[in-house]
Amino acid sequence: MADDMVIHFASNSSNQSDQSLPTKIAKLEARMVGKASSVTSQANSWSSPAMFENVAEPATVSSDSDDDDNGVEYLIQANTQKRRKLEDDDSSTSFDHVETAADTGKKMVENTETSKVASDGNRRKQSRSRGQTNSGRGRGSRVGDQTRLQAVSASNDLFENSYKKLQDSLPKEQLGHNGQTASEEEITTLRAKIVALEEELRKSRQEATDYQYRCQQLEKELKDLKDYEQQTKPKRTKIMSELLISVSKAERQEARMKVRQESLRLGNVGVIRAGTIISEAWEDGQALKDLNAQLRNLLETKEAIERQRKLLKKRQPDKSDGGDVEGGLQEEDSFIQDEIYKSRLTSIKREEDMIMRERDRYELEKGRLIREMKRIRDEDGSRFNNFQILNHRYALLNLLGKGGFSEVYKAFDLVDHRYVACKLHGLNAQWSEEKKQSYIRHAIREYNIHKTLVHHHIVRLWDIFEIDQNTFCTVLEYCSGKDLDAVLKATPVLPEREARIIIVQVFQGLIYLNKKSQRIIHYDLKPGNVLFDELGVAKVTDFGLSKIVEDDVGSQGMELTSQGAGTYWYLPPECFELSKTPLISSRVDVWSAGILLYQMLFGKRPFGHDQTQERILREDTIIKARKVEFPTRPAVSNEAKEFIRRCLTYNQAERPDVLTIAQDPYLTYTKK
Repeated sequence: MADDMVIHFASNSSNQSDQSLPTKIAKLEARMVGKASSVTSQANSWSSPAMFENVAEPATVSSDSDDDDNGVEYLIQANTQKRRKLEDDDSSTSFDHVETAADTGKKMVENTETSKVASDGNRRKQSRSRGQTNSGRGRGSRVGDQTRLQAVSASNDLFENSYKKLQDSLPKEQLGHNGQTASEEEITTLRAKIVALEEELRKSRQEATDYQYRCQQLEKELKDLKDYEQQTKPKRTKIMSELLISVSKAERQEARMKVRQESLRLGNVGVIRAGTIISEAWEDGQALKDLNAQLRNLLETKEAIERQRKLLKKRQPDKSDGGDVEGGLQEEDSFIQDEIYKSRLTSIKREEDMIMRERDRYELEKGRLIREMKRIRDEDGSRFNNFQILNHRYALLNLLGKGGFSEVYKAFDLVDHRYVACKLHGLNAQWSEEKKQSYIRHAIREYNIHKTLVHHHIVRLWDIFEIDQNTFCTVLEYCSGKDLDAVLKATPVLPEREARIIIVQVFQGLIYLNKKSQRIIHYDLKPGNVLFDELGVAKVTDFGLSKIVEDDVGSQGMELTSQGAGTYWYLPPECFELSKTPLISSRVDVWSAGILLYQMLFGKRPFGHDQTQERILREDTIIKARKVEFPTRPAVSNEAKEFIRRCLTYNQAERPDVLTIAQDPYLTYTKK
């Protein structure tokens, strides 16, 4: 029987997809139970819980095949019905079949144990009734019982192994079935996605074709526009140049007309001939002549009143004479007359002050007129006054100013369409070749320093090019406002608020120069090198004397190789040392900025204001400038005075550098 069980379980485990598996298991269970017990009266109770209640009742051992068949038939029917019911349930799985087999095997074991108990009871009864005669048969029954128990135990082991195999194999079959279904669904989904992607690809290709066609059309239009631009560029440039030239000519005529009018009012330069010597002298205009006449009349009136006052004092009667009443009246009249004279003198003084202020204003206007007349004369004598276009790009308009070896023209950039300042450097034809090369090296050095500077408080350098063998041009940012020198000539004393914001902007440019990887010393900071644009923004310019501080320079500074250059009123004492080569640093610019602020606040330079540069150098004016003095008028804040003292510290080692002085509260604006 054990061999049959093995065959049945092996068959069931190897054919997991057989639909007759529940029936085979039921038959096998029936045979196991039928062989293990011959109890016929309890055969119908295997499939119900009542079986466990009748286990203890006596049973008759029988080996008839009829009982065996009846038990098998009932078990097969019960298990078959059970499995048909499970098969009809759509939500059941193969795990339910395995659980049914496990329940049946458990019942089989319990029934076998019941049969064993019943056999033991019958054997004891038979042994009491039959005695020793039946002892041999009792031993045979015990041997049979042991054999059956061993068979049942072996069957249980085989059943457990088969159950485990079924438990392992059935989920795999179900997983395979479910996986196949999921794969089919995934394939369907992927096919749908492929169709959608193919549609998108078709649309994208169509769009790409449309875009390519549009790009070709745009490229063709762009090419046509470029060709049209190239064709019309000369014409457009010519029209722009003609318009600019016509505007510049109108400005020139207006400037000359204004000069003629102002010359009548303020004066003009006259030619004085003394023998063979011809010199120029200024002749005042009608307005200044009228003011001078008014001053003379006031002075004459003042002198007349003073004489009358003296005579009045002489005519006063002596108190020792008689006639007290008459003398009292004369004395009172004298007092009244004297008060009249005093009142008139006060009025004359007031008129005199008004005329003097008007005269000072005329003097400022006269200074501007003289500078404008000089500019016009330089413009008329320039070889670039005929509206040339330089480097096929820069249209020269009007002269802005002229220096020792250069002229600065207002120009228009025909490419970037903006106003620029063209600085034309001219080499003297009489110079030696060595001097020319030195000047060119100096200009190239300035260009190399200036071209890297990009800051809103520093004038930009746009371009440089050669004009001819003895002339080259640097193109700079155009500032339509005045420079600080012209501002101070028009208004010598600025309000502290205006002076402060100007010096703050100057220091912002200096801070930028000292935060670069290669620090730069400007060295020529003065009012003429501070420009203003149309919005009033201050910008530092002219880097012709600038110094690049190398990385290996110590804290004391670098050697000054261009001693004697610069503007002496604005240079510190260390630049005038003659015993040894001076060492300079950014403290030079700090001193110069302090001089600028002092001049803006008090209307004059603190050291050598009325002296020439030759006299300053000859008398060692700056070397002796150990302490700065402040006038009582105008009133200036103590913070401004203390800041100026720090900037004008005589000892270079004690004077703060640019980055240190930048932390001063006077240069910091905070919201109140």
